[in-house]
Amino acid sequence: MAIPKIIHQTFKSRDIPPKYSSYRDGLTALHPGWEYKFYDDEACRQAVERHFPAFLAIYDRASVIQRTDIFRVIVVYGEGGFYMDMDVECLNPLDALCRFRCVFAEESTLTGEEALRLGHRDRLRVANFMFGSEPGHPFLLYILRKMAGESRRDILTENDVLESTGPGLVTTVYHDFRDKLRDVVLLPNPNRTCPVSGAVGCHFGNYGRHHHESSWRWEHRKGSPEYASGVKGKVSKADAAQACRAIDSEIAGTHAPGEIYILRLYKGKPFDGLTAVYDRSSVIGAIVKDTRDLRDKKVLVSGMPHLHTRGLSIENTNVAYTTFETTRIANYWVQALNEFYDYCIVPHDYIKETFLASGVRIPVTVIQQGFTRHNRKFSIKPRSDVFRIGFLGVPYKRKNLFKLFQACVNLLEKIPGLRLAVHSALNFPGLYTPEISLVANSPFVEWTWGSMTEEWTAEWYGRLSCYVFPSSGEGWSFTPRESMYLGIPTVLTDIPVHREIIESGYCRAIPVRGK
Repeated sequence: MAIPKIIHQTFKSRDIPPKYSSYRDGLTALHPGWEYKFYDDEACRQAVERHFPAFLAIYDRASVIQRTDIFRVIVVYGEGGFYMDMDVECLNPLDALCRFRCVFAEESTLTGEEALRLGHRDRLRVANFMFGSEPGHPFLLYILRKMAGESRRDILTENDVLESTGPGLVTTVYHDFRDKLRDVVLLPNPNRTCPVSGAVGCHFGNYGRHHHESSWRWEHRKGSPEYASGVKGKVSKADAAQACRAIDSEIAGTHAPGEIYILRLYKGKPFDGLTAVYDRSSVIGAIVKDTRDLRDKKVLVSGMPHLHTRGLSIENTNVAYTTFETTRIANYWVQALNEFYDYCIVPHDYIKETFLASGVRIPVTVIQQGFTRHNRKFSIKPRSDVFRIGFLGVPYKRKNLFKLFQACVNLLEKIPGLRLAVHSALNFPGLYTPEISLVANSPFVEWTWGSMTEEWTAEWYGRLSCYVFPSSGEGWSFTPRESMYLGIPTVLTDIPVHREIIESGYCRAIPVRGK
């Protein structure tokens, strides 16, 4: 399928300012024979209702600019063609782009600090002031799904607008799904200078120039919340859920028999190893709440297998991606795997051996996962006079961090320069029990907390001499596989850990990394 020769544009009324009329006249002159469709506010709402009625409640409660963001995606999803803002100057005919299925363009490249602040995994930002697509392209569905998920977000800053419906959100979806949707063409931006912003983020390849004349921007509103004029109250949970279900149904309809479906398990951002795998698994299949109505499909469950059996059917091929860091897994895990799953994937050979020894009868496959799949070279090398033991995760009681701390206290005399590096993915008052407070305030403990980028996590592991995972078997922390890729010794141990650490030999043999 090709992109149809349709151009969509919108303005609040049919009384278009002269500065926009000149851009429109140039656009239509370059595209004889194309269908040109103009929408005022009323026509935009009608288009949303016609093409995606389940989204109408979200649309009606959005701010003016957010409604425009929603409309452009829905109308192109429903009819195909090219959308462009009224302040875009078309430079060349778009006919050559019609052979593609979906076309977006680079907007700008963020600094590392900007990307971290906005929660982006990639510095390349994708524009939404102009794009084209065939009707029904799944990339637009994924954008709408993300918009529905962000629809109850509080809008307090300009970035909240950009990240809930604008180019920030489009950027996130693009990087999440680019490996799956390889037919999405991203036009590069030449190193031109924008006469307005001074950046290179205002060109749609060689086909369009964005003049940034929109009046919605925060600076044009003098810091007031006027941008939200027309909002009729916050989107209800029921309306957001209805839109999500409708989009999930559309996404599921784009998958052929035998393709992979992902069982919906978590909400929010990843907070540990399994949720990180789940977050990235969306690029390989549609996420569904329940699979009991499906037949002859492949279903991936990235989590604790016994917690999610109600959403499974024996009519499908159910695959568990999971991990359990101990010397033997619990009987209820074994029972769930053998009864409800056809295959199991684990991140390391040691864990596979443990599963089989515990009585798992279904095939167990090792697919190594983690932050690093190769020998990284670290910018900071560990000091030879420091022996640093690492613990990463949320130090709930079942994680036995305090027992690890006691073991390290006993080792202080035997290992000069010993440090215990602890990073908690979460931070909340109830976490700091008297025991954990003692750990956090100890002079030989390096305590940090918060979300982590891949690069930061790799550097954190790069400082370690040994990684210890003294879990009692709950398996909810980042798993030891990350350290295995980095060449750092990992102690998988029952409790207590004192004897294991001392007898492991790691105290006397600090590995040399980065070679």
